[in-house]
Parts: sequence; C-alpha cells; structure tokens
Amino acid sequence: MAAQFVRVLTISALLAAVGVAAAQSPDQEPSAVMAPAESPSPAADAPDAPASPTTTAPAPIDEHLFPRYEVLKPNVAFWTKVFSQWSEHQSAVHSTQYPNKVFELLDFRGEARELSAGQLARYKADAESDAKARVDRLLRQVHELRNAPDQMNEQQRRVYQMFADVRSDNRFLDAVGTFRAQRGLKERTAVALETSGSYLPEMESIFGRYRLPLQLTRLPLVESSFNVDAYSKVGAAGLWQFIPSSAKIYMRLNELVDDRRDPWTSTDAAARHLRDDYAALGSWPLALTAYNHGRGGIARGLRETGGSALPDLIARYDAKSFGFASRNFYAEFLAATDVERNWKQHFGEIRRRDALRFDTVETKNYVPYDTLRRLCDADDEVFRRLNPAYRPEVIEGKLYVPPGHVIRVPAGRADAFNVAYAKLGSSERFDAQRSFFLLHKVGKGDSLGKIARRYGVPQAAIKSANGLKDASKLKLGQVLKVPPREESRPGPVVVAVGESKPTLTRDQTVAAVTERVRSEAAVSSPRGKRVAVARLHKVRSGQTLGEIAKRYKVSVAELRSANGLNEKGHIRVGQQLKIPAS
Repeated sequence: MAAQFVRVLTISALLAAVGVAAAQSPDQEPSAVMAPAESPSPAADAPDAPASPTTTAPAPIDEHLFPRYEVLKPNVAFWTKVFSQWSEHQSAVHSTQYPNKVFELLDFRGEARELSAGQLARYKADAESDAKARVDRLLRQVHELRNAPDQMNEQQRRVYQMFADVRSDNRFLDAVGTFRAQRGLKERTAVALETSGSYLPEMESIFGRYRLPLQLTRLPLVESSFNVDAYSKVGAAGLWQFIPSSAKIYMRLNELVDDRRDPWTSTDAAARHLRDDYAALGSWPLALTAYNHGRGGIARGLRETGGSALPDLIARYDAKSFGFASRNFYAEFLAATDVERNWKQHFGEIRRRDALRFDTVETKNYVPYDTLRRLCDADDEVFRRLNPAYRPEVIEGKLYVPPGHVIRVPAGRADAFNVAYAKLGSSERFDAQRSFFLLHKVGKGDSLGKIARRYGVPQAAIKSANGLKDASKLKLGQVLKVPPREESRPGPVVVAVGESKPTLTRDQTVAAVTERVRSEAAVSSPRGKRVAVARLHKVRSGQTLGEIAKRYKVSVAELRSANGLNEKGHIRVGQQLKIPAS
C-alpha cells in the first residue's frame, strides 16, 4: 500500500470537518423572526468570522441581551442559593409556583458521613416525601383558619405569612401539591468552575467565530456542571446535554461515534443550535428557554398567548409541557453566571485547570483505534480524553476508525504521528470497514416496515439478515439483526453493535471499584461476614415510636432494643434512631 501522509488541520478546519449544516427537525418552527438590529447578529457561517480573545475570566453579563425581568428576580435569587450556598446533602422544600417560598431546608450532611450511598438516597427520599406531606397538611389547615390567624400555631402562622404576598382567597389550597425538593449544587458547582478551565478558552473561541455572546459558553454550568461524562435519565449526554433527536441535526451520532461526548465538537453544535434558536425567536431569553423546551414549543406558546417575550409565557402559557424546568431555565442561567462572576465570594480560592492543548490530524484509511493511540505516543487516558466520542465497539477494536476522521493528538505530536502513519503496513490500514449489523429488540407496535424506516434500510435487507420468511410473525422481545445503511465490504469478522455507551477509562474504573469496595465495607463485619446495617431516622416534631416503627415495618420493641431505650425512654426532636432490618 502506498504511503499516505495525514495532514495537520487547524481548529477551524477541524470544526468544518466534523460539523454538519444546521437544519431544523420537522416539528421545529421556521426561522421567521430576525435578530434585533442593536444586538450582535449571529454569523451566517463561522470559519471566516474573527475569533474573540480566549479567556477563562468570568464573562460579563450584557443586560440588554440578557435582561433581568422583575418577575424572575425571586427565581434567580433561589437558584443562586442552589448553586452557591446549599450542599448536595441539603434539600430545599419549596413551591414550584414561587421557588423563593422555601418551607424547609432539610440537612443530610450528618447522615452522609454515616450511611452508604444507597442508604443515604433512600433516607433523603423518605425525608423529602415526609416534608412535602407535612407542608400539604399545613396548607389545608391554614386554609381553614385563614380568616382567624390568631388561632394558628407557630408552624401554621409561618405558612400563612409565607403567602402574604399572594392575592387569592384560595392561595393555600392552590399551593397544595406544588412543593418539591431541590437539592443543592454547591460542591458540583465548585468542581465545575475548576474543570471549566480545560474547555472554556476553545469554547469562547468557537462562539466568538459565530459572533455569539460569550456568556452563552457558561450554559454547561446549568446543563452538566461541565461534566463531560454527564448522561441523564432521558438520554441527554455530554457538556451540552443534547438529546438524540437534536444531536442528529447538528453532529454525528451513529454506530461509531457519539459527538455529544466530545466537548469541542458538541460546543460547535451548541453554538449553531443556539444561533438557530435566536434567529427563530429573536431574543436570548427565548432562545435559551427553547434550548431546554424546544424551538417549536416556544414559538407555539408565543402564538397561543399572543406574547412576544419570556414573561408573557411565564404568565399566560399553561401547556403541561411548559413546566417547572422550562419556566426556570433562563433564571438558572442568570444565577449560574452570577455565581461564576462572584466565585471568590462563594467558594474562596479556586484554581481553574489549564486549557487542554492539542494538534489535529485526519485519517486516510480504516485504522484500528489503538493503532492511532500508539502512533501519537499517548497513554489510554490522554488519548481518550482528547477523542472521547468513540463508542466501545471502536475503542475495543471491533470496528475501525474510518477515513476522514479528525483525530486530536497531544500538542507537538502531529509531525511524529504523520511519519509513523506513513510507515504503517497493510495489517493496520484497511480499505473497508469490518462488516457489522445493529441489534434491535422488537417492541410493542413494531412492524418490519416501521423498523426499516427507523434505521433507513430496506425491509428486504432485514428479512435476509434474519432469515425471515413471514415478516408478519415478529415476536415481542425478538432481537433482529439490522444491516447498516451503507453495505460494507466483507471484513475479517462480523460485529454485532447494540446500544452502547463509552466504556470507563482506567481512572474511572478505579474510582468505581473504590466506591463499590467502600459500599461493601459499610455492610460488612470486621471478619468479612455480611450483616444487615440499620438505617437512620431523624425524629421530627410530633413523631412517636409507634408511628416510626409502623413506617419502617418493625416492632416498637425492636426499635427500642436497637437504640437502647427502656420502656420509659423518650425520644426527642432531632434524635437519630437506628432502624433495624425488617
């Protein structure tokens, strides 16, 4: 095979190589609203736009572009406390209608030192549920006594005064069921501010090339706390928390790579996403809210309410989908940027990490992932940190890295990489990808046609791959082989590719094992024999031993024995009781 050198790419070329043209999904509204003349207009195209200076200094907030609506000031104050004051082991029980109305701040920091992660999670959930039930009972009681406040006890009067600014005779009943528990983010925010230094210089450069406000690069403080491995229960991934449907518009998401997990590529995608939201909606408060709620949903809300700004939606849009998260997203963004700007006041001294520096090269053949890692003389941790988008099938060598892929190598290693690449033999450079097929588990309502449309392949190809004669006889739970969209030439092996997530690096594996060992140690005796560990319960006002025993399905006698209480022993508010295993 003739030697083929790999060319070094600039950052701009890198983004052009991996980016896809901005497009709108079918349910998104057309970009009909233009940007105000006095605000910086997003660039139509990025590469030729001048880059802004890169810095990790807190980005100043332009209140013309990011107005602080009066209606949102209490919400911003609430989220400022969440990001900067309240620990992850504290939960603010507050109203979703009025976030600043905090009924109780539950403190689990003591329990966090004594319980395993699983025990602590259950303890927190139980305590939060109890608190929400308590406030609902109080709200009903206060409603009955609303015209006789002098007859209220201290707790009832406190709730009564909490809603003194709400003008409605049914304000207390209306608030029943609206309380939720918001856990603090102080520790996560401190770590996020440190971690952000690795990425912000290049993120600001990317947003600068699109002529977008640099304040927008702080959105990952809200979305992911700058955790590149963040993965939500609804399938959002990476720093910018793209869900699959949006990701497929702005980046690569296929059997080989998930660009949502690449901080630099996903930042370019986020810049184009926000640019498109702004072009369609005309203001940054609406564009940021659309990033969370969806561009089409915000446009629909404006039409239905006859509104033109975010406060109009908050006041009049009552769609079920426009819930607490969407209503508060812009307020969270403002609070997060405030906290970052005043980081020393909130966190003391924080040292941001140095920016990650790298060169880029481009593959010309199908090459094993580990070969590329070896050529740039980087260990597994470094190489995967610079190239985090590859799926396990690629990392493990089941599938090759295709030609045309941009690879990041440690700064200064590009030339050495090129020389080594040119010397690769035919055993490490290939003309075709290994043959592979996807796996699909037949779900309720699935038909062969529906499955074929989902994966963009002919029905006949699926039938052939699975030896199906009668396509109408698919069974629920049956696993089908789905050929790739483009037929690959036969390779050394055939690989089955399921829904996968990136595997753990060595550091992550060590951390996971350490956590598991700690958890197991918490439920083991000194001799290694596993024993049941008692949960803890903090006694609250009005609770009795009988009530607590019933809740945990143990007898009062067992409860007394576990805590060394005799028949006359009394419990007090705030006391920690051990709950024996039921």
